[in-house]
Amino acid sequence: MPHPRFRRYFRHGLLPQLIAFEACLRLGGVTRAAEELCLAQPTVSGLLRRLSETVGAPVMLAKGGRIELTRAGEDVALLCEEVFGSLARFEEKRSLQERERPHAMFAM
Repeated sequence: MPHPRFRRYFRHGLLPQLIAFEACLRLGGVTRAAEELCLAQPTVSGLLRRLSETVGAPVMLAKGGRIELTRAGEDVALLCEEVFGSLARFEEKRSLQERERPHAMFAM
């Protein structure tokens, strides 16, 4: 692996954790995030728990039926913006390349 310090992110499956985290943050709760992601609520809770383990600190706290970000959670929210923004730019670039690529036509 080229960057050994990143091994824990690979081992823990960071991308699904970030997707679950972002959905919880955007939708305001684990149950709604689970519904949107078509996952069971305990699965989303497990992803959030593993994200906290990966980061090394709690990322969210439940307070009165609401989600409150910790300082680590605020950092992860910024990471989500960067990662998902990069993925969106990558997909857009690939889409443009696909449209520009000539398509072969075969006559029979």
